[in-house]
Amino acid sequence: MTSAQSEVRARRPQQHEALMHELQVEAKFPTFRDILLFAAAVGFRQDRRVPFTDSSGDPIRYEVLTAPGFSDTLINMIAANVVTDDPEIMDGTRVEERINIFEEYANGGLEYLQEQVNVRHQPAALVVIDLVTEALSDSGGAKQVSVDELLSGVTWT
Repeated sequence: MTSAQSEVRARRPQQHEALMHELQVEAKFPTFRDILLFAAAVGFRQDRRVPFTDSSGDPIRYEVLTAPGFSDTLINMIAANVVTDDPEIMDGTRVEERINIFEEYANGGLEYLQEQVNVRHQPAALVVIDLVTEALSDSGGAKQVSVDELLSGVTWT
C-alpha cells in the first residue's frame, strides 16, 4: 500500500448517523465499514449518488475499509462503472477520487434505506432483509452460457 492510500479515509454522512447506529444494533452490522459497503451497493443499485459535506465520527482508514477481500473490488467497480470515459480512474494515484464516489453512493444508499424505513413503517433490519431478498430474487442466480457466448465480445489480434 502506498503512503497516499494510507492517508485516504472514507467519511460517514452525519445526516444518517442515527440510521447507521440502528443498522449496527438492530440489523447486526458489526462495523460502520460494513454499513457503508452495504449502503454503497444499495445506492449504486438504486442509482442514488448523493454528495454530502457534513460527516460524523472518525473517518475510516482506507486499509480498514478495504480489509475484507471484496471491499476494494466493490469500490473500484462502482468507480469504473461511473467514470466510464476515463480508464485512468483505476490508477493508484486516484484512490481518493474513487473513495469520494463510493462515499456518495453510500450516502445515496443510506438515504434510500431511510426512505424505505419511513414508507414501509418497518425497522431498518427488516428493510435490509427485504432488499437483500429482492436483489437475490431479481438476479435469478447464475445462468448457463456457452463458450461462444462467453467469448463473443473478445477479439483476437
